[in-house]
Amino acid sequence: MENKINDQWIGIKLKNKTDKLPREILIDIKGNVYLDGELFDEATSKYKNLSIDVEQHSKLSSGEETQRIIEESKKAKKGDYVIIKDEEGPDKKEITTVKF
Repeated sequence: MENKINDQWIGIKLKNKTDKLPREILIDIKGNVYLDGELFDEATSKYKNLSIDVEQHSKLSSGEETQRIIEESKKAKKGDYVIIKDEEGPDKKEITTVKF
C-alpha cells in the first residue's frame, strides 16, 4: 500500500457516495489503476459498467524541446508564435507551439 501511494500519478476522489461508482480512483506511474485502494481488474470488478484504459508510453523528453524553446526565445519578438515540434505518425499528429 505504501509503495502505491509513493508511485501515485493521478488521483480522483468523488464527492458523492454511490454504489455505482468508486469513491476513489488512483493511477500510478506504471499505469496500474486502483479503485477504492484495490487493484482494478475489469473481469472481477464490482463496477460492471466501468471500463478504464490507460495508455503507456515510454517516450521521455531529453530536453531537446526545452533547448529549442530557449534558442527561439532569443530570436522571437513578443507575440510571435513559433512551432517547436511538428511530428506526424500513422495514428497521431503532435505539434508544440509556443507564444513569446
